[in-house]
Amino acid sequence: MPKIVNSNEKIDFICEKAYEEFIKNGVNSFSLNKFIESLNMSKGQFYHYFKTKEELVFEVIDRKSEKFFVNTEKEIKEAQTFLEKLLALFSFYLVLSAPENKPFDKFMKDTFYMYLNIENEFIKQKNAECYDYLFNATNEIFDEMIAQKTLNENAKKFIPSLIATADGMYLQSITLENYNLKENLIDYVKMLDELLKK
Repeated sequence: MPKIVNSNEKIDFICEKAYEEFIKNGVNSFSLNKFIESLNMSKGQFYHYFKTKEELVFEVIDRKSEKFFVNTEKEIKEAQTFLEKLLALFSFYLVLSAPENKPFDKFMKDTFYMYLNIENEFIKQKNAECYDYLFNATNEIFDEMIAQKTLNENAKKFIPSLIATADGMYLQSITLENYNLKENLIDYVKMLDELLKK
């Protein structure tokens, strides 16, 4: 009788092994063929789960960043002030600089070039999902603070520039060796908090 393989367990296994390989040798030198061989798996089996290297990379990112997003949601709910909520929203950027998250931070920076490949429909969809989440979460924070009369209605006009600025700061932290993302992002959020308070 053939062994029944749990699909989620298999994907977990592949992603965990891929992450180890990405951290050890980097994303750029990652060979999909060699990796499939190392799993003792046929190409047909592997391609049943992942069609491309990009799909594998994004699935690893999704799985590895899930704990950050769960914590973010929890922190946003628990936060009381506008400042606390914005810092919670961008905590993903802020925690990447913690020593225990350095391998994941390096992995994210190594894969950044993939996000710029707008020709790839899969990557376009992943980028759209990411920005949908950011805009929806930011809108909810602003709506809540406006309802509490902490911010005025016009404050929502700042949402696109807030997200673009945080993105730009993250890009600077990738390209500039000594750029302090945590310090600059916190300073910016504090300034916005002061500016938008009623």
